[in-house]
Amino acid sequence: MAEQKTLKLSVDTGSVLVDIEDRGEKIGEFRFNPADIDIVRRYEKMAEYLDNAEIGENVGAEEILAFTDKIREQFDYLLNYKVSDTLFAKCNPLTPLANGDFYCEHILEGIEGLIEKEMGQRIAKKKAKIQKATAKYHK
Repeated sequence: MAEQKTLKLSVDTGSVLVDIEDRGEKIGEFRFNPADIDIVRRYEKMAEYLDNAEIGENVGAEEILAFTDKIREQFDYLLNYKVSDTLFAKCNPLTPLANGDFYCEHILEGIEGLIEKEMGQRIAKKKAKIQKATAKYHK
């Protein structure tokens, strides 16, 4: 019998490893590509979902837990893989923080900051390369 040939494609998606810290103590990590153009679309859809999500005033624990499961699914969708177990290993998404925000809001704002920072750095590098390559034509 002929041996099956296996090919391999090695890629660099630009993903980065992000440590999750609680007051300086590492409590987890996840990997994502903050410069993935599709993350903008996923972020917008997630923000729209969260803006339109409602939970009644007189709901029981079951409904609240079901809602937190949906929030977890949204973070998995945003980062394009099952990351919610890591993000929310120490805290439920709807845990209120001292400043009045929910824990999931804090996480989302942190991810947004990572996206903006990394995207800005990568765009600046690309602009510098273009300027260097075209400098001789601008004399």
